[in-house]
Amino acid sequence: MELTTKLPEGSAATGRAAQARGIQPKVFAVIINWNGDRDTIVCLKSLLSLAYGNFHVIISDNGSRADSLDAIRRWLAENVDSAKSYGIRSYAILENGRNLGFTGANTTGINYALARGADYVLFLNNDTIVTPDFLQKMMLASEGSSKIGITGCKIFYADSDPNGKHKIWSLGGYTSVFGMPVNIAGGKYDRPEWNDMREQPLINGCCMLIKRAVIESIGVQSDELFFGMDDVEYSLRASRYGWTNIVAADAVIYHAGSQSVSSRPALQIYYLFRNVLLFRSRAFAFHQNLWFFSAFTIRYVALASLYRWIAGRGKVNRGVFYALKDFFAGRTGECPHLTALRG
Repeated sequence: MELTTKLPEGSAATGRAAQARGIQPKVFAVIINWNGDRDTIVCLKSLLSLAYGNFHVIISDNGSRADSLDAIRRWLAENVDSAKSYGIRSYAILENGRNLGFTGANTTGINYALARGADYVLFLNNDTIVTPDFLQKMMLASEGSSKIGITGCKIFYADSDPNGKHKIWSLGGYTSVFGMPVNIAGGKYDRPEWNDMREQPLINGCCMLIKRAVIESIGVQSDELFFGMDDVEYSLRASRYGWTNIVAADAVIYHAGSQSVSSRPALQIYYLFRNVLLFRSRAFAFHQNLWFFSAFTIRYVALASLYRWIAGRGKVNRGVFYALKDFFAGRTGECPHLTALRG
């Protein structure tokens, strides 16, 4: 499955008309940092060239080392000019004091943004590089209809391709493979027909533009998930509340990959497995999950674990074991097995 139904003609025209009248909704980007100052500063540097005039940044920090926060603080103080018409107009650093996960850190950012009159909240991974007009294009799409709730964009791999072509990390949303959410068109080369707006219920949280009214109607993300599947659950929840979610595929950013747990594959697979099981069990009826749980057990638990063991990566399977154990025990939130899952 690729992107789904095209939006009606004229949706973007409505957004263009609003911006032509000088109406620019207030957008706050929530960027989560956890000892990732190098990636975060690269992301911020790209945002300085943003072609949008009412854009503000929130760094939601999950208990980073002092030097990581100090590096970001110095860079912002030296480079952000609030007198500029475009780019980053203001910034704030929220020190959470500990690791609140994606969900908790996003929530602190949301609360700060809404208290300061945000019309939109943008979730943006700290390991992304944006193009100057990406937000302008996403806003044109989102402002095209009052029914549009969450908007995604096209996401390329940050690494340059030897053929000089753009390889897609995600077309802004997910499809389903045996019940597992998989990035649409992930790993494929870009195509001209993938440059329009399409309705897509599940939006990728790497770059997720959310209307204030959505947050006011459905609340914030679920802290039970902590990390992973939070974007799938949240965008599906918005869709089930009657909002239309879309991908503005003419808006482009670049993504370096999931840096927060990529160096700890056992922990990464723990959150993926536990949370997809938690999500499926709560979001779908029992009869809808019969095929999913059967396929999941055979494909992702049995066969994939056997493959990892044969390939010499058996330690990663500890993440599978603890994920299943905690799912059946009803444990949610932050993983309680950090020491055991260091490998």
